Formats: sequence, C-alpha cells, structure tokens
Amino acid sequence: MTTIALARGANTAIDEPAVRASIAWGAGSSVDPCALLLAADDKVRSDADFVFFNQPRDAAGTVELTEDGPRGASLEVQLHRLPAQVSRVVVAGSMDGGTFDAVPGLEVTVATRHGRILARFPIAGVERVTAMVFGEFYRRDGRWKFRAIGQGWDSGLSGLATNYGVTVDEEEREPGWYPVPTDPQHQRWWNGTEWGVRTIRLFHETATGCGRCGGTKTRAHADQPLSCVPCATEIANVLNVWSTKAARVLAAAGPQGPEWDALTNELRFHRVGEAAGRRALRPVALQHLEQMVAFAFADDLIEQHEVDEFEDAVRRIGITDTAIADMRRRLQRGLDLARIADGDVPTVTQTSLHLEASEILHLDLPAASIRFLANGPRPNPGRLIATNTKLRFLGDTGAGSEIAWGRVMEIRPENGRVVITATARGGNYKVDDAEHVAAVLTGVLRIAKRTANVPAQRDTRAIAPAIKSEVWRRDGGACVECRATEYLEFDHVIPWSRGGATSVGNLQLLCRKCNLAKGARI
Repeated sequence: MTTIALARGANTAIDEPAVRASIAWGAGSSVDPCALLLAADDKVRSDADFVFFNQPRDAAGTVELTEDGPRGASLEVQLHRLPAQVSRVVVAGSMDGGTFDAVPGLEVTVATRHGRILARFPIAGVERVTAMVFGEFYRRDGRWKFRAIGQGWDSGLSGLATNYGVTVDEEEREPGWYPVPTDPQHQRWWNGTEWGVRTIRLFHETATGCGRCGGTKTRAHADQPLSCVPCATEIANVLNVWSTKAARVLAAAGPQGPEWDALTNELRFHRVGEAAGRRALRPVALQHLEQMVAFAFADDLIEQHEVDEFEDAVRRIGITDTAIADMRRRLQRGLDLARIADGDVPTVTQTSLHLEASEILHLDLPAASIRFLANGPRPNPGRLIATNTKLRFLGDTGAGSEIAWGRVMEIRPENGRVVITATARGGNYKVDDAEHVAAVLTGVLRIAKRTANVPAQRDTRAIAPAIKSEVWRRDGGACVECRATEYLEFDHVIPWSRGGATSVGNLQLLCRKCNLAKGARI
C-alpha cells in the first residue's frame, strides 16, 4: 500500500506499541538527530529526557538513538512504555556546520518494527536554520499521533535544547534570544558572555501573525503576499546600515575575526532572518570574492593556498551564487595552468611531423606570427610547434623560425598573444588560448633548462599588495572601460613588454572582454 506523504502541520494516528522514526538526508551534509521527552508544560522533566549523540537513550530506555550510516539515523520509540508524565516526544536535529536549507533529501519516516511505513514527511521549504524540529509523537484522547512540523532555530542545538528546558553550559551557548526560565513567554538576549537586562515577548509566526512583533500581517499592495509592514520597514533600515558595515569589515580583514562574527550576532539581536541578511550581503560579498580572484591573478600565477583562501571565504560568507561557481572555475583553471607551467606538460602522440629520434612533441596548433610595423601589426598564419628540444613556427607561405630552448629567456601571455623573449630573435604569436599555450611552453622550457618543479619566482611584473589595493580603490573595483564588476584583471596601460612600469599610474582594472579588445588594438 502506498503511504501518503504528510504536509507540514498534518498528523496521523499511530496505533503501534513501538515505532522507528528514521531521519535521512542526502550526500554532502551532516545532521545530528535528537529527541526530547516532554511533560505537559512542554519541558523535559530532567536532562535525562534529552536523547542525543552524547546520551543515546533516556533513563528508562524508552527512546534510543542509533546511526544508519553517514546519511541517516533512527530513533526507536517504545510508545507503550513511555511514562504517563510524558505527553510528547519531539524528533529534532541540529547541524554543527552548514544550515538545513542546504540539506538535500531531508525526510522523516515512521515505520513499525517490521518495516511497514506508517508516515512519511519529506521536509521542503526550509529556512536557513541550524536546529530543527522534524516532527513529534503526542498523546490525544488516549492514543498516540505523529505530527509533521519542520520548523527550526538559528541558535543551534543549544537554542533548541534550552527552549525545552534542558540545562546548557553557558560557555557553549551561542549568542541569541533565549526563553526566560521563569517566564517562557518572554526572551532575553545572551551575547556570549552575559545576559541582557531587557526582555521581549515571544511570538509564533503564523499565516496572518508576525512572529517578530506579534502584529497582524497585511498586504502592502494587492498583488503582494501578507507581511508585517512595520517590521519590514524596520528590517530594511537595519539591513541598510548592516550591509555598509559588512562591506567595511570585508575590505579591512575579510570574512573572519571578531568584527565579522559580530555581524551575524547583530542580525540575531535585531531578529532579522539570516535569509534576509544573505540577500543584503550578496552584492558586497560577490565584490569581495571578485577582488580576491583579481588579486590572485595579478601576478599570473595561481597557487593552492590562494584557492584554499577563496574557498574558506566562500564558506564563511555563506552565500550561493552562479558567479561564485564562475570564480571557482577561473581559479581552478589558473591553478591547473600553474601546474602545467611548472613541468606537468602534455605530450602529443599523433602527428605527421618529422621528428628526430629524441624529440618529444608537446604542442602543435594553428597560430599567427605577429610583426609590428609602422603601419600596424602584420600577421603571418601558420603552426606553432614545441618539442623538448626547440620551438618552431612554420608559416603557411613557407617562411618560419626556430629557437632552441637554451636561447629562450621568458614566455608570457599578453593581450591574447604569447610573447617570447630570447637572446636572439623572439616571437609574438596570436593563438586561440594564449594562457594555456604560454603555460605549456613555460613548462617545456623549465624541463629543458632543468628548472621544473622548482617553486616559481615572481618576476618584475609582480604587483605589490599595496599597489593592488590602491588601484582597486581608485578604479572602484570595476572595469575602467565598461564598469563591469566581473572577470576583472590588472592591466598595464603601457605593456610591460614595452617598458611599462608596474606602478599605480601604469595599472588599471579591465574586465576580460575589454582587456582582449585592447590586445586586438595593440
């Protein structure tokens, strides 16, 4: 028989003496399920009624927590043995890292000891909370029922436990609003060190009532959903000031340190939902992450610690956006190119070229050799060929050149071209992917000169942190040509290859599109 899934707030009768409540979730998340045995006053009788990972069963052994592997856990609940003083068994969970809105496939299943499913509750539409009540078993007219709930707290396990009367060590309690023990209808602020003096009334969010102030929700416009207009106005003002402060903190130290932690606590103090905070944070956070990427690429060499620092910043900021995925791909490509340039070069096995017995082919692709004349650049189409012994250019018209690796001094990508500096005549080649080609040629050069796997040294193009910061501030973190704020690069106004200095006056921010357009004009 097919079991109908319960909607949030729905209930179903449980006529079995003992059941198994299984909590399951998808890959990539870690949930810590728990249970609380509550008396008629909605509080535990003692801390022994709190079943969690450090206390997997209650004193009487009527509720027991077991793991079902990395993606699930179960609570064995012997309903017929629960003391008469226990009116409810709350099935809940918490997260040490991350929030429930990012947990895939979250579901509670109630089944008999023999596996027959009695109820299913797929939990969807979850807010960004760190602790949640999934459902509850409760007595009604002498029978047990199960209710689907799916609501939570942003104050973690300590907030959930405190709400139901469990004693929590204050040293482990996160900052937040907590029920006053002597007056559960009011809350008091805990800042992580001490309790505030002021208390506020505890309200519950309903379809028509505001959970923040208790007021009645109305429609600001006929086509908009019900909302609490006074709270919406107050929250907008709070977020306006808060986002400005967040931008200042990010610019000064990034998403870390006591000032950054205080930002999250400030939202909790003003009772602003984290989802609203994330929306307000998104523009300044994306700009900060774009700055990290641009700074990492400023010296044309991505290192693992720069990728790790970016990922740590993304985790701390806690927002998701397609732009972040693009930044991550750019950094990973930069890291891959750096490894190629350090000697991890590809080998071409299928070729029609005539090679010497000891030659290994690493590159063979269409290219155009560029000569800069008085009346502008003149391209000569052909093929760029790199082996372990030399670099060759074969022109379509027959003209070409050949350079032994021993004569090559430097290879770099510049404005969509590969520029080669040599003791004799170098070269300037237009190719489809200049960064990749330059990385391969640099890797081959290092192998030929036996410098592969030696930590790469920054050359005189390396931009000092203070200069990068000053250029970023001066240009407003945007392309000077089109004001784009994505795919930004530090560009030498006078190219470095033509004697341009690595200075504030000779550097500018360009987006990738405008930088490539500039390269086409040079």
